[in-house]
Amino acid sequence: MSDEDATYTCSPTMRVMPVVLFNLLVYFVIGLPNAVIGAQFVHNTLGFTTAVAASTISLQYIGTAMGRMVVGHRIDVYGPKAVLRYGLIFCVISGLLVCLAALIPTFLGLNDTSRYIALGIALISRLFIGWSESCTSTSVTAWNLRRVGQAHSSVAISWNGVTSYGGIAVGVTIGQLLSSLLPTIPLLPVGFLEVVLGIGGVILLTFYTAIKPLAGKGKPMSFGRAVKKVLPYGAGLAAGSVGFGTVNSFLALYYTENHWTGLGVAFGVFAACFIFMRIFVSGQIDKHGGVPIAYMSLVTEAIAMLVFCLVHNNMGGLIGAALTGTGFSLLFPAMGTMAVKTDGPEYNGILIAAYSIFTDLTIVVSSWFMGGLRDHMGWPTMFAVAGILCVSGIAFSAIFSRIPGCGVPKEAK
Repeated sequence: MSDEDATYTCSPTMRVMPVVLFNLLVYFVIGLPNAVIGAQFVHNTLGFTTAVAASTISLQYIGTAMGRMVVGHRIDVYGPKAVLRYGLIFCVISGLLVCLAALIPTFLGLNDTSRYIALGIALISRLFIGWSESCTSTSVTAWNLRRVGQAHSSVAISWNGVTSYGGIAVGVTIGQLLSSLLPTIPLLPVGFLEVVLGIGGVILLTFYTAIKPLAGKGKPMSFGRAVKKVLPYGAGLAAGSVGFGTVNSFLALYYTENHWTGLGVAFGVFAACFIFMRIFVSGQIDKHGGVPIAYMSLVTEAIAMLVFCLVHNNMGGLIGAALTGTGFSLLFPAMGTMAVKTDGPEYNGILIAAYSIFTDLTIVVSSWFMGGLRDHMGWPTMFAVAGILCVSGIAFSAIFSRIPGCGVPKEAK
């Protein structure tokens, strides 16, 4: 019996839980090396610059974006379980590469050759974890959309976000603890746990019954066509991702340069607001529609950037972080529920992938652009530009929706 044909007595939230567990697992693995591989391994152990260390972390987003272009179509053709299995296998490979990179300085000694070999392997591991992320998050969302149907699409999308940020937050904490077990090789325990969890996920997946792909009507949808369909919603998501990416990339540096305390509290408040909105408020998307909620989210993010720009103290940072988490939280599911309605459920995989790539690429590009803006024009200008870009997403979304073939719900055709 397929998921669509099954009679459920539980709530939509409970229906998504068995599958979203895999998203939690992979994002926990993503978080494990984040506090270790850049600062401790690449910078301290291998002796590369902080810029190289930061690039090691951001390379994951490039891998994720690359993966989105492939996994969406494969989900629609082979089903989400098959692609999810690849995501878990990539997770295992990433962990093995992390272990190998960690051991190279020990076995080969620390010289120019070993440094670059270890760095290269660490960078490849980041690509694999990025591919793992794209396979897993897209597969889990597509699978749960089939389990709950279009009427509860916000539930399927929202819980992906809750498990994503929750998994990363817990993973970073556990990764820091693991790194202290072997002070001379801090990255090794982290990589080992990645491998164990990835293998465990592959084994667990064998107990799940796959859902059959829906038969497409006509030719398979190309990635370019999918991007065009979701463009109005992707544009809004990209605008909001600028604000989120700015805070995610620069909040720690902002606090450090100003010698403020409470950075952990600010990140904690950001995460708490994000998760609270996803769990308790996301149901409003299905009641009131995705676009109005998304526009309110963009305005909230713009206000957050205004607070950062005008209130230059510890409390301003805390309020700005809280508003950013509140605003960005509902943006992805609000626009996402509209994006998946631009064609039939047989194309959910490629539509989700095309929509998600807008945030992947924006976070990478905005971190570089905003960093240059901060260096040349200062913090207030950087936050002001981020706020303008956030609120401009409303205009971009409205303009792109007027292009023929963009953002039109299937039932409206």
